[in-house]
Amino acid sequence: MSNVFFILLLAVGFAGWKALDYFQLPNTFSILLLILTALSGILWCYHRFAVMPRRRRQIARAEQRSGKALTNEEKAKIEPISEGSEFISSLFPVLSVVFLVRSFIFEPFQIPSGSMEATLRVGDFLVVNKYTYGIKDPIFQNTIIEGNKPERGDVIVFKAPEQALLRTSLGATRAAYAENLALTSKNNMSGVDYIKRIVGKGGDRIILDVEKSALTLVYGKDGKPCEVDCQTKAFEYKQEPTNPAFPTQVQYLEIGDVTHSILVEPMRRYSGIEFYPQEGLPTAEWIVPEGQYFVMGDNRDHSDDSRFWGFVPEKNIVGKATYIWMSLEKEPNEWPTGFRLDRFFTKIN
Repeated sequence: MSNVFFILLLAVGFAGWKALDYFQLPNTFSILLLILTALSGILWCYHRFAVMPRRRRQIARAEQRSGKALTNEEKAKIEPISEGSEFISSLFPVLSVVFLVRSFIFEPFQIPSGSMEATLRVGDFLVVNKYTYGIKDPIFQNTIIEGNKPERGDVIVFKAPEQALLRTSLGATRAAYAENLALTSKNNMSGVDYIKRIVGKGGDRIILDVEKSALTLVYGKDGKPCEVDCQTKAFEYKQEPTNPAFPTQVQYLEIGDVTHSILVEPMRRYSGIEFYPQEGLPTAEWIVPEGQYFVMGDNRDHSDDSRFWGFVPEKNIVGKATYIWMSLEKEPNEWPTGFRLDRFFTKIN
């Protein structure tokens, strides 16, 4: 019977997940997990503090009247608990631990695309640290306890801003749509998780040399653009040997706020009109608003990022990607063919 109930519970949970997903809520899985945890918790408390004490009293009275101890079969007939409700209540300890760990400590994440290659590969399974940047409620992403601020070079998982989900088929007009949506949307958070690397934070001026795919940063001061005595950093690039996993791309070591590898398509060219525009600034130049972040993928010519749709509000950040705990040998939308054992339990730089 419990097996049937478990299957029914999975079916109901899946239907609820799809129903919530239809409304494009930012944290569909967290909402569903909270509902299931609360439901099982209510039943667990009801059984533990109401049903079981009453049942023990009735068993004691029955044994006193009969003058002998009741058998297990006889006890089971007194105030019986339905198998379904008992099964759901038994899930409460497990669900509560999963909910607390996933919501406030660590969350697993799988790399679905190649936008962060070669740092992160399709098929990598990551540990996302959720308390590094403070404790947030798992539904609305409001900060409960302040933590460290995200820093340049951090690899972060975040809820994509709504403008990031605009169809790429809009072509050059996409950037203008993205700018308008970024400026007018009050709750600029979708239900889709992205993973990118922070290049700039509030007040930073990002300058992209389109021809060389090279970055220069003019650091902001206290979240505001710098006006005098500014610190400027031109990132350095050193070509690395050809990566056998990406034979058609050139791999460079990017030396900036952190040092890591990037991939570049040697034949890729940009006209400039596809970049996210900011009033008063040249093409391919951005000033990051206070409380927001400019992010890019390490696979520079195969990443849909801040260059094309703008900035990530701090509220959208889920956590910091810290470790690869498992890696499958696979390509996008294909079944795994093995394991990349050398990537197991490696730190993300």
